[in-house]
Amino acid sequence: MSFLFRPCRFEMDYEAYARFLLEHHASLNLPYPFAMKLAFMCSPLQFGRTMLVLDEGSYEYVGAAGCVYGTGEHDYEDRHRCQIEVAFLLEAYRSTGLFARAMAAFLGQIQADNPDVETIQFWASPEHAELQKLVSRWRSLPGFEETVVGDRMFYTIPFIELLAYAEQRTKNPRP
Repeated sequence: MSFLFRPCRFEMDYEAYARFLLEHHASLNLPYPFAMKLAFMCSPLQFGRTMLVLDEGSYEYVGAAGCVYGTGEHDYEDRHRCQIEVAFLLEAYRSTGLFARAMAAFLGQIQADNPDVETIQFWASPEHAELQKLVSRWRSLPGFEETVVGDRMFYTIPFIELLAYAEQRTKNPRP
């Protein structure tokens, strides 16, 4: 299968990104009320970068990712921090190596868009088993940190380490 990792640049892309995530908001595993989910899904449209993943055969959307540069607590001026707000693939496309390819493509777009990014960070529920399996692969990366904050986990990874990991995984995919 061939996939296209398309950065959102035009109004039609922004609309497709928002529509795709709204259609699948229940599967995003965001443990928040809908209004807060909507903020997480759409804040990258204003403060960061968004990307769509398309199956080139059917030209259907199979995933999306969005991040913001900086943090709300610092009025988005700490642009060396990149917070992943959403990274989602339809279930049928998970565990296929597509995630690593999409991650490498998205990180490459982030690097081109904002070369000042030093740290990737994201929040997640510790009960999300699928995500915990993925995160367990990153624990050995230099500088990886995870912190319990209330009922959530806060993860930080040096950008350069995560990019190197993603690029390595696309060259040497696991069976």
